[in-house]
Amino acid sequence: MVCWSRSGSLFLTRASWVVTVVMLTVSLAAGTIKITPPCALNSTNRTVTICTPGSSATVSVPVHIVAGTRDSSPVTSIQVLVDGNQIYQTNASFVDVYVNSIAAGAHSVVVNAHDSAGTFSKTIPITVSANAGLNNIRHIIYFVQENHSFDNYFGMLGPYRVSKGFSNNVDGLNLNATLNNTQGQPVHPYHLQTVCMEALSPTWNSSYHDVNGGKMDKFLNGAGSTKIDPTTTRAMGYYDQRDLPYYYDLATQFATSDRFFSPVLSNTNPNRMYLFAGTSFGHIRPDQPPAGGWTQPTIFDHLDQAGVSWRYYYQDNGIYLPQWSTYQRDASKLQPIANWYNDIKNEPSLPSVIFIERAGPSKLDEHPPYNIQIGAANTAKILNALLSSQSWSSSVFILTYDEGGGSYEHVIPATAVPPDSFPPMLQTGDAQGDFGHDGFRVPLIVVSPWVKPHLVSHTWRDYTSILRLIETRFNVQSLTARDAAADNMMEFFDFTKASWLTPPGLLPQTTNGTCNLQMEKAPGF
Repeated sequence: MVCWSRSGSLFLTRASWVVTVVMLTVSLAAGTIKITPPCALNSTNRTVTICTPGSSATVSVPVHIVAGTRDSSPVTSIQVLVDGNQIYQTNASFVDVYVNSIAAGAHSVVVNAHDSAGTFSKTIPITVSANAGLNNIRHIIYFVQENHSFDNYFGMLGPYRVSKGFSNNVDGLNLNATLNNTQGQPVHPYHLQTVCMEALSPTWNSSYHDVNGGKMDKFLNGAGSTKIDPTTTRAMGYYDQRDLPYYYDLATQFATSDRFFSPVLSNTNPNRMYLFAGTSFGHIRPDQPPAGGWTQPTIFDHLDQAGVSWRYYYQDNGIYLPQWSTYQRDASKLQPIANWYNDIKNEPSLPSVIFIERAGPSKLDEHPPYNIQIGAANTAKILNALLSSQSWSSSVFILTYDEGGGSYEHVIPATAVPPDSFPPMLQTGDAQGDFGHDGFRVPLIVVSPWVKPHLVSHTWRDYTSILRLIETRFNVQSLTARDAAADNMMEFFDFTKASWLTPPGLLPQTTNGTCNLQMEKAPGF
C-alpha cells in the first residue's frame, strides 16, 4: 500500500484498487470552518447515509463514494466495501473516496460504520458503465443559461411530477424552511409574483457566507440589498410550473438531476471557465484576460487535436470565446444562431460538438433582472427546432445554468477533485476557500431520444461531467483532474431503445407573466 498526502488529499493504492480521498475543508477570514456533514443525513440514530452515488445509479470510473453517519456515540471508523472486498477504511465519521479500478457491470457498495456498540451500515447497488451504445449519440449540444439555483427554479418539480402521475423523487424545496433576514425576521420560501427580480450577490465571498459551513442559512445576508428589497427576502423566492411550464414539462418527460452543481462557489466567469477549460486556473472573480486571450487549453482545443468537429453558435454580441486564445485559431467556427435552424436540417454535416452561447445583451439568458419567461421561450425555440429536425435521432441537448445566482439553495455543495495546483487568487478580506468542492446546485435537463424517460438522478455531478461525456464519446483527452474524475453522465441514457424518437408533446412556454420588480419581496415585507 502506498499513500501520498498533499493539500488535504490522500492517494492510496492497494492491489488493483486506487482510491482518492478528498477532504472538504474551507477556511474563512474569521477562522477555519468545515463544511460538514457532507450531505443531509438520515435523522435516525446509528445510520449511514450514502450521499453519492445514488442507489441503482449507472456511473463511470472513477466512482465517487461519499457517506456520512448519524450517531449519538462517537464513530470510530468507517469501511467501504465493493462486492464484499474492503477497499478503504478511515477513522472518521464520514468518508469521501474515488474508486478507479472497478470493472464494468453490477456491483454492491457497502459502507460500514463502527462505534462502541458495534457496526451499522448502508448498502446500495450500482452499475459501472461500459459506455456501450454511446455511438448512437453523434451530436452533443450544450446550452448554459444564467444565475438560478435548483431550489429557485425546480424546487417544486416534485409536486408537478406527482400531478402528471410520476413519483415525487426530487429533493426539492421545503416550504417550511426558515431563514432570518438582516433584521432577524423569519422568511420562508414563497412563490414569486413577478417573473423578473433584481439580481442578488453570487460572488465568492457571498457564496461562502451563504453556505455558512454547511448550514446553508445565510442567503439573506444583505449583500443583495436594494431600495426595493432592503433585507434581500427575494433570495427565498421560487418559480414553479405556472411560470416555467416548458421547463417543468421538459424535465419531467426527459431526464433531470437533483444533484447537479456548478463547479465553483463563485459567480459567472469562474464557473464558465470550468465550462470551457475544466478549471478556473485560480480565478475566483471576473478578471480581465490578457491580450490574445486566456491561454489555458479549452475543450475546443482538445477537440481540434482529436480531429473532432465543433461549432459555437452565438445569439448576439455577448460572445465569451474571444476571451480565450482558442478564438485566434478558430474564429471561423463561430456562427450566428440563425444558422442553427438550417444546419440541423442536414444531420451528416452537423458538427459533433455544439456549444450555444447565452444571449446576455439581448436579455434572453434569464439572468436577473431579465424576464425569465421570455428567456425560456427563446430556449424553447432553439430546442423545439432540434426536436423536429432530422438531427434529433442522433443528438443530446443539455441545458443547465452557470451558477445559483445568490438564490436560496438547501443542498450542501458537493466535494470534488481539485482541477490542478492553482490556488484561488485571493485578495485581502476574501474567504480562504479552495477548489476541492463544487458550487451551488443548479437546474439540469438532458434531452435526447436515448434518455431514460422521467429520470431523476441523485448522483453528484457538476458540469465538468458534460466535458467528460464529450471526452468519452469522441475519445478526447481530458483537460484537468476535475473533468478526468467527473462522471460521464451515462446514467441518463438507455441505448437498448430510443424512447423518444418521436418527441413527446410539450407545454408551450407562456410569456404573459407579470414582470414588476416592485413585487419581488416576500409577502408581509
